[in-house]
Amino acid sequence: MQPHFPGGAARTSLPIPQRRSHARGVILRLLAKFSYVAVFGLLVAGGVGVPVPEEVVQLGAGFLAKQGAMALWPALAVTAGGILLGDYILFRLGRSHGARVMASRHLRRFFTPERRAWVERHFENHDFLTVMVARLVSPFRLPVFASAGAMGVRTGTFLLADGLAALLSVPLVFGLGYLFAAHLAEVKRSLHEAEAVGAMLLVGLGGAWSAVRRKRGARLVLIRRGAGDVTAPPGTPPPPGGRSRS
Repeated sequence: MQPHFPGGAARTSLPIPQRRSHARGVILRLLAKFSYVAVFGLLVAGGVGVPVPEEVVQLGAGFLAKQGAMALWPALAVTAGGILLGDYILFRLGRSHGARVMASRHLRRFFTPERRAWVERHFENHDFLTVMVARLVSPFRLPVFASAGAMGVRTGTFLLADGLAALLSVPLVFGLGYLFAAHLAEVKRSLHEAEAVGAMLLVGLGGAWSAVRRKRGARLVLIRRGAGDVTAPPGTPPPPGGRSRS
């Protein structure tokens, strides 16, 4: 039976999964019935911690655009807007209620003390890259974005990193839904594999960049020392063959 859209017209049906994926089927039916409102609302809710599979919503929005139930560019804009607003609300919650958010049962179950220490170390050195990786790897979004707010990451840094990552990921996932949503389960599984590979690449690039910066800093220190740029303590005799500084 085809879902009915506002106004009573039954335009198209999404590929609804079997009973073992009941929650996913409910989400897809909501998208088919309420289109833009459902896409935006579900993505904002997922951004602040409601267990909504963000990728399923994006894939469903792409499929609806393909079927003509939603206009392509408005659907893509609503998808991106819902994601970014949900991320920003979570960031602000972390900024305003950091201790309470980080102590929530949902976060503590995933965000162990070891993982939290690891994220905090990365925020100290690579806050921009850490936010980008979290946007691209779904299990890290909630704890990392909340931590970003709680740890005082600048709002401009967060928005720029999150926006750039969304600029990469949203058109990709939406486009996959536009083309291949009839094979939703296979596409979603491939997305998770791509997330893992992309995260490893970004982390590897960040580590390489850090190593280059540390090596360059050490080289500059050696050059300055070799040029006599380090001030000697008072009373230290000049090196052999050298002149004391005035």
